[in-house]
Amino acid sequence: MFNKIALSDAFMFVGHCQYTQKSWQTRNKISLGGVEHWLSVPVKKSGRFGQSINETEILDGHWQKKHLGSIRQAYGKRPYFELYYPDLEKLIMQDIPSLGDLNMSLIRVICNWLEITTKILDSRDLPVTGNKTDMLISMCESIDADHYLSNEGSRDYVDEKEMSYVGIQHCWQIFDHPVYEQGVDYMPNLSVIDLLFNTGPDAADIVKNSGRCELGKFHPQ
Repeated sequence: MFNKIALSDAFMFVGHCQYTQKSWQTRNKISLGGVEHWLSVPVKKSGRFGQSINETEILDGHWQKKHLGSIRQAYGKRPYFELYYPDLEKLIMQDIPSLGDLNMSLIRVICNWLEITTKILDSRDLPVTGNKTDMLISMCESIDADHYLSNEGSRDYVDEKEMSYVGIQHCWQIFDHPVYEQGVDYMPNLSVIDLLFNTGPDAADIVKNSGRCELGKFHPQ
């Protein structure tokens, strides 16, 4: 995701979209003792089917201290732990009521650590409507964008031809997962904090150089 943000001129939070259980919206993985370990933010779900990400409330409890303890146990001896952990701890311990606001805060801080200067927008501030491809078109039109970048996981709902009809060039993110020293047997597809704690300031170039844009097959006339 952070490579996709770095490749873009603008990135938009779409917290008005529906919350999905057991998705990247609420959880991510770290390497704890060389084993994948999930960190999941507990949220209120009972009787709230169809709620948006921004409407999804975080449950009170001790999850913050539990997560921070796992992070410290996993990365406390990594070379760049102290460079990032204090600010991460401060952010996670804040009383942030909604999942959308927590995610936005974390992403903004991490973008700063990765020296990503892409303009960041919030769909709540713009006239974004529709679903699937129609929503992507609306997002672009709301900021006068003529290109849209998707990752491979979006192929099921992106209609490149429809976007080309309204003058928007669709592009695909071609991502090559970086390999870097983790202090244990290498494990891919972990949270970006794994990269930061292990590589420090070099993480910025690693993220920016791990992907590229490829034009889709339909081009606006």
